[in-house]
Amino acid sequence: MSVSNETVHLTPTEHRLLTCLVRNAGRIVSHRELLEAMSSGNRNISIDNLRHCICRLREKIEIDPALPRAIITHHREGYRFAGKEQARWFPELES
Repeated sequence: MSVSNETVHLTPTEHRLLTCLVRNAGRIVSHRELLEAMSSGNRNISIDNLRHCICRLREKIEIDPALPRAIITHHREGYRFAGKEQARWFPELES
C-alpha cells in the first residue's frame, strides 16, 4: 500500500482495521465493530489492542500522528475515518 507515494507496510490486522474504517468513511465505527473487524476469529482482542493498532496506523498514514486528520477518535464511541475525500487515498480498500 502507498501513502503520499511512499510504500507503507501494514500488518494483516492493521489492514483489516483500516479497510473497515475506509469503507465506513464519515461514520463513527463503534469499538465493537472495529474489534470484530480486526479479530479474524481471535476473541482475545481488547480495547487496548484496538487503541494500540490505531496508534500504529496513525504513525503510518497520518502526516502528523499527534494531530490526526484521517482517523478521528470519538471518545467512548469509536473511531471515524474523516470522510469520502480521505477515503480516496486508499482506493484499493473502498470496495
